[in-house]
Amino acid sequence: MSVTESRPDDAAVPEPLLRIEALGKRFGGLVALDNVTIRLQPGEFRAVIGPNGAGKSTLFNTLTGLHRPDLGRVFLSGTEVTGRTPHALARLGVGRTFQITSVFSALTSLENVQIALLAHSGRSWNVLAWARSMQVTQARALLDLVGLRDRESQLAGTLAHGDQKRLELAIALATEPKLLLLDEPTAGMAARERLESIALVHRIAREIGLTVIFTEHDMAVVFAVASAITVLHQGRVLAEGLPEEVRANPVVHDVYLGETPSDYAAEQERA
Repeated sequence: MSVTESRPDDAAVPEPLLRIEALGKRFGGLVALDNVTIRLQPGEFRAVIGPNGAGKSTLFNTLTGLHRPDLGRVFLSGTEVTGRTPHALARLGVGRTFQITSVFSALTSLENVQIALLAHSGRSWNVLAWARSMQVTQARALLDLVGLRDRESQLAGTLAHGDQKRLELAIALATEPKLLLLDEPTAGMAARERLESIALVHRIAREIGLTVIFTEHDMAVVFAVASAITVLHQGRVLAEGLPEEVRANPVVHDVYLGETPSDYAAEQERA
């Protein structure tokens, strides 16, 4: 077989939705990302975990155009998108929510989503004048999807923290992403609320065929929904695999989870 001839099983391997190849990023003498390689298949709900300073936020900022990588390449659906701006990536279907909720506090829930819809459709100029009369049906459908239909007239700044997170999700979905990055989506929530919130996102992702990659410190949340887990440590990929594989990895427990696999299993059974 020649070197250019395809192998019989090549066609069976789907093109990753997101392909990160040997990504590197430095800030002066600090190596924030070091040879990070990740492949994300369509429909995955991938968790990225690791201790503080592991490189999770830098990875997300690099993938969404806030940082330009020093090394490596990023591909979305086979197209190289390395170093593209946040706006260009958004147009290609990359959405994101942040650890610190970002909504227009003085506007209603409905108006927040309307503005996102109008901006996505290219009507970003004088957007406030458009918002109250346009995209109402689509905005209400998104609020209904995230469970906020009954709060459409409430000012976003007066919503409970968990509801603000839901509103931010609706705003992100208004851009019709095919890849959604969630940065600490349950931060600031009580334990039960965290599980309910991530279950909502997981259900929506399944229903609309959305691929998700998220960072999270709550391991109960991670193991409840993740289809696969990538563990970062000191800017490198320490481990990667199915949740049960990562949970049983003694190196991961040593550097991050802080307990042996048997101790963790016993604790989960008691819970």
